[in-house]
Amino acid sequence: MRPLLRLISLVVLAGLSGACASASAKTKPVEVPPLVMPPPPPRVIEPAAAPEPIPEPVADLPPAPPTNRPARSQPKETREQPKENKPATESQPAQPPETQPAPVPQPPTQLRTPATANDTEAENQIRGAIERGRSLLGTVNFSMLSNERKKAFNDAKMFLDQAESALKQGNYEFARSIASKGETLARDLAGRFDP
Repeated sequence: MRPLLRLISLVVLAGLSGACASASAKTKPVEVPPLVMPPPPPRVIEPAAAPEPIPEPVADLPPAPPTNRPARSQPKETREQPKENKPATESQPAQPPETQPAPVPQPPTQLRTPATANDTEAENQIRGAIERGRSLLGTVNFSMLSNERKKAFNDAKMFLDQAESALKQGNYEFARSIASKGETLARDLAGRFDP
């Protein structure tokens, strides 16, 4: 048995050495001319930009004159009318000029889309969608659902909760969109497909 192993190993060794000998290259490599490197381009150095001068501080401006001018209580007399001499005893005491109260700045009005122009109506519609979705989810037997439909159930519940919080924040467009998604998922889970 030993001589047989030696013979097999010699045959395998001879075959391998012959394969190595035939795999060697017998041709001479072709001489390739060396690459000609172009000279590097000249360096162009741009001068640094001069720093911007620091503006000098300006002295405080005088206070602005008041913009409200008092209304004149007496009309001007024209030159054509002769001036009447009034006795000094009957002169009227000087009336303080009437000042108009400064207009109270109104807070800017909130821009609304036509769908949310009426807060109470939009809120009622969204609350209705949320309640319909929750009542539909209440009719679904969660334990009988597949894993995919359980995920849909949880998503519908999450959408309705998000709609509720968006409604509390006054974000009616987002609340309407997310409540609609939640209601649609709940309707699909309950098996009711009416619009």
